[in-house]
Amino acid sequence: MIRKSTCLPSTMSSGWYRALSEIPVPTAAHFVGNVVQLESSINDNERDIKRSVTTSLFVGSPQVSVGPAVETGEIVASAEAPSTSICFPRRVVLRETSAHKRYLEIWIGNVIEASQDVTELHDSFYTDEFFSGFSFSTTELAFSYVAEAKPPTDLQDKFKFTPSFGEFLRDKRRPTIFILRWNPSSIPCEVSLSSVSLALPSGFAVSLGQPVFCPLNSDTIYATGYEDTPDGRRLGLKWCPNRPSGIWAIKLPATPDKPEENSVTPLVCSARKLTPSNLSCRSPRIYFDAEQNAAKLFWLSCASGGPHAGTLSLHVLNDLASREVNSQILVDTVWEPRESDGFPGLYPSNANNLPVAPFVKLGDTVFLVFSSIWGVRNTVLLISTVDGSIKDLTPNSEGALYSWNMLATDGTKRFVCSRSALNIPHEVVLCEFDSYDTISSRVIYAPYISTALRTALKKLSTVVVTIPDRRKLQTLVVRRAPTNKMPPTIHFVHGGPHAVVTTNFSPVVALLALEGYTMSLVNYTGSVGFGENFVRGLIGKCGTLDVRDCIASVRHLNKMGISAEGKGKQFVIGGSHGGFLASHLIGQFPDIFTAAVILNPVISTDPMSSDIRDWYFNEWDIDFPLYSLPEGFPETSTQAQASIEPRLPPRSLPASEILRLSASMAWVDQVRAHVLLHMGGSDVRVTPTHGLEYYHALKGNVVKERREQDVEMHWFEKAGHSLDDVETSRVVWETARGWVNKYRV
Repeated sequence: MIRKSTCLPSTMSSGWYRALSEIPVPTAAHFVGNVVQLESSINDNERDIKRSVTTSLFVGSPQVSVGPAVETGEIVASAEAPSTSICFPRRVVLRETSAHKRYLEIWIGNVIEASQDVTELHDSFYTDEFFSGFSFSTTELAFSYVAEAKPPTDLQDKFKFTPSFGEFLRDKRRPTIFILRWNPSSIPCEVSLSSVSLALPSGFAVSLGQPVFCPLNSDTIYATGYEDTPDGRRLGLKWCPNRPSGIWAIKLPATPDKPEENSVTPLVCSARKLTPSNLSCRSPRIYFDAEQNAAKLFWLSCASGGPHAGTLSLHVLNDLASREVNSQILVDTVWEPRESDGFPGLYPSNANNLPVAPFVKLGDTVFLVFSSIWGVRNTVLLISTVDGSIKDLTPNSEGALYSWNMLATDGTKRFVCSRSALNIPHEVVLCEFDSYDTISSRVIYAPYISTALRTALKKLSTVVVTIPDRRKLQTLVVRRAPTNKMPPTIHFVHGGPHAVVTTNFSPVVALLALEGYTMSLVNYTGSVGFGENFVRGLIGKCGTLDVRDCIASVRHLNKMGISAEGKGKQFVIGGSHGGFLASHLIGQFPDIFTAAVILNPVISTDPMSSDIRDWYFNEWDIDFPLYSLPEGFPETSTQAQASIEPRLPPRSLPASEILRLSASMAWVDQVRAHVLLHMGGSDVRVTPTHGLEYYHALKGNVVKERREQDVEMHWFEKAGHSLDDVETSRVVWETARGWVNKYRV
């Protein structure tokens, strides 16, 4: 019988989760002269909403002046023109009211130069990391952005099936680049809106996003194109940069002299794909040298198909004035960390994208600055646009295991980052190169944290533990100062599987560590940040190698004396693939774990029930070829187009049997741990039938065998895979905390 703990740490209460989760998280920034406009996201647990706020930081003197945080309210997004030729740079504001009215506004200083009501012209603006992009033309009298096109109204077309882009993007079905043009010389200012579509051969579908105007002219746009599969699918994009996608050059036709008022002028454009079929490419960024009137295009790529995340490469097209595609690889895939400095390859921490403003200029050389995962930390990299040489810019952390996220540069010698550690919430740091290219840094903003919470967090320590005889296997251990009594341990298993746990501040990890648990955050084989061989080392071994890695971590911490065996001493928490591993662990090792909290787990390995059905085949090393268009398409020859075979995924019995045998459901009868399931009723990444069947199987075993075993499930009808809306997240983690507390000793 498990003895339920009645003596919990007196410092903790359910209110502490709220305090931890409401600490602002910096999401973006941009420079306006000596002012850094900082954007942050805040969980408001009182109103159950996420709030976006903007804070102005004046950094022109040693003493930083911080303006009040202003809630963005109706402003969905804004973008500032790069020109410095006028006193007040132009700024476009995308606004959506509570009544679902949408407006575009062009501001100069405090004056609206032009505006357009687009409520009836398209649906919601896109602000996600896959499609959204805001760009001014060279003349700064045109602006491109992405929004959802209006659905057809014709009765025959109204109900035609149009696939979405999967989890987190279920309402995204018709992403469209729109171009706003205005003429300030007319009174009133004339405004027109046009939409971009591609002139492609029949049977090919490409959805465009991340547009950026060519600075050499105003009739060319570069964009990321996401391609439909031959059977008409749009595989889920979230956390999956391996989708068939490429960089496209789009030629805009002339627009009518007097477009029809309050309407959208369709622009059917010629285009060609600049990248090859074996690479998935995204995140176009342009550096423009005004003095030389020259421009370079940069983008990121990874292999098309295979692991859903991995090591990226950085590419450059050196001359946008030339029609020739003379691109080169600046930073290639790194298979094993370099012996010279341990560099493991590129893993951009901004959702596998380059920052909107990534460039600095030191002397005559232009560099990109962005953050990338390096082992268990996010680091700041300086990459030469000439030869791809890499320098780690991560400032000295004075012993703290900070992770860094580069937010923006000023285009010259300054950039702004956020930094945090597992016991230190996010701070904002300004970094600057001097005339000798030596970098200095200073904290320009830190959130308010109560004295009690700050004191408690300071008592947490973090160490990186390498697990012997398991290649690069590491786990992050977070705990309070050791006491005479060995605290219980929670093994926190990340999903993916090609994700990683870094030293970024996590309210959940902090909450449970403050509660008195030793937190073990294991980066098993397949985790990113350790080289491509470590990523691909898991392929074909899901349910075996990752499980062995996790249990090896458990046993090694016990051997080190960091944790202890016994009832009430070992717990496991995991979601998605982490839930897959958690359910394997409590099934294969029933005598080790006292209780488990499992979120939206993969249980049955059923590829038919996911927006990323290729995941099941690729991770189990079953061929699932992804079809991608060739470089130069559609200008390639008819013969080249005909050679593109639309291959479909396997449906063979052996493939299904391989998947079935590795399912954690095979171990359900062995489970003795107390299990709490959290399920999102609207999850399309791992449909909730997985967890539902697991719940009923566990409950049936409890009754059948009269076990002293608790099994509960929370069902969040409107929640998706991440369970991350404010109310759901609060319930999930406060009940998770209560669940493990119930069985600790």
